[in-house]
Amino acid sequence: MPWWRTATALACVLGAIRVAVVIAAPYPQAVGLFDDDAFYYFGVARHVAEGDGSTFNGLDPTNGYHPLWLLALVPVFSLADSHTALVAVTLLSFAVLIGAARQIDRIGALTARPVLTLAWATPLLVTGTAGPSFFFSGMETGLLLLGLLWLAATWLASDGFTAPWFGVSAALTTGTLMALTVLARLDAVFPMALLGLLALRTWRRKGLPWTRLGVALAAVPAVVLAAYLLVNLALFDTAMPVSGQAKALGGGLNPGVVGQFLISPVVFGVPTLLGLVALVVVGAALARRQPGLLGRGAEYGAVVLAGGLLTVAYYALTSSWQLWPWYFSAAPLAVALAGPALAAGRTERLPLRGLVTFALAVLTVAAAGLTAARAARGGVERSAFIEAGPAVARQIDALAPLGAPIAMGDRAGSVGYHLNRPLVHLEGLVNSADYLDALRTGTVPDFLAARGVALYARGDADPGTPVPGSPGCHRFTEPQQGGGRSSPWWCATVIWC
Repeated sequence: MPWWRTATALACVLGAIRVAVVIAAPYPQAVGLFDDDAFYYFGVARHVAEGDGSTFNGLDPTNGYHPLWLLALVPVFSLADSHTALVAVTLLSFAVLIGAARQIDRIGALTARPVLTLAWATPLLVTGTAGPSFFFSGMETGLLLLGLLWLAATWLASDGFTAPWFGVSAALTTGTLMALTVLARLDAVFPMALLGLLALRTWRRKGLPWTRLGVALAAVPAVVLAAYLLVNLALFDTAMPVSGQAKALGGGLNPGVVGQFLISPVVFGVPTLLGLVALVVVGAALARRQPGLLGRGAEYGAVVLAGGLLTVAYYALTSSWQLWPWYFSAAPLAVALAGPALAAGRTERLPLRGLVTFALAVLTVAAAGLTAARAARGGVERSAFIEAGPAVARQIDALAPLGAPIAMGDRAGSVGYHLNRPLVHLEGLVNSADYLDALRTGTVPDFLAARGVALYARGDADPGTPVPGSPGCHRFTEPQQGGGRSSPWWCATVIWC
């Protein structure tokens, strides 16, 4: 297959488009090309780079992030700021995309189906670069996809971890890659656990030393996760990230996120139904029982899809939080991995299949280019509040008392990143364990008073309810997204409605 018809070549074009748009766009529009939550990462990374420690606001320590992506961002913010930093983040994401595309090509070569593999990877590349832009949103999803694809290629290259060369040393190396994938996104522990169980089953069926191989495969992830929990406990007084704990404060069942999984991701405002498509494709591919590496690809696709479903089910059972696009990357990835097993021997007999693949590549480039160009012009509803962040931050910085901390809940990422005063995040995603305690005990006003908070901002049009007997004060419910249980209030100027 010529190099110019590979996923890597296509990724080069897609990444170059994105980098060019971020460079050319005015700064506010460049800001709007990223998700609002990405600016929580950027803010913490900047503080770490400046020697302030792991904090978003300079006041409270936080571990509310997935660690591998933050570590990757710290060098960026050590060397760049403002528009240059956004370009540098995009270049870093470009490199991650190239790495993921290389693994797609590797999978195509291993299965001897490069054209078919590229065609079935189209939904992943479209959602990864056009919308919801898994690779260029500024979030950790690109790293997660890279890890999962690399493991998929390893699974195929070793015939399901059963090749003669796959001994203890190879199991330790694969376990290291599994650990890095979990550090890229912590809830990847679900698909990694399923992959480990599948490997144990495969080893036992083939009469391999499954106990020794299993211990070797699990050793590095176990040590890494234990170290992660201990470091969190030592530095942040809580073993688990505060972001996940904050989402669980609302409690209750949230079955609606399962429906979100079935219709997501959303591209150009239209549900793709890729979750539902993935269930059909993976189920049909497994039922077909393709021999060899095509069947192995279907197995791994099932692991990815089941892991994604378990992740969504976990949030459905533990949180009332709305899930955002980066929670639904499992569906297009599962389609890319299982699709070739379903279509092999059928679509391959179709005439002009190479032309069809080329047309899909052109459509992918067009979708990525149009999405980026449209967002760079500004005014897109989904990103309008994000690109307004720099201007809103300037207005807040001009308010008296100058430099006093401000409290804000929903949509605080871009605003907080661009402020020249501390922002206490009321949702708790990038706050501290002490703040979570204040949410649980109803002492948020005391927490805010101890930090000298003088202003309160909201990212919506709710004016709040006046507090009886406290003129000038208003009551608001936070965390906003989760419909949480706390009701902090503050005598404040509402500066963004």
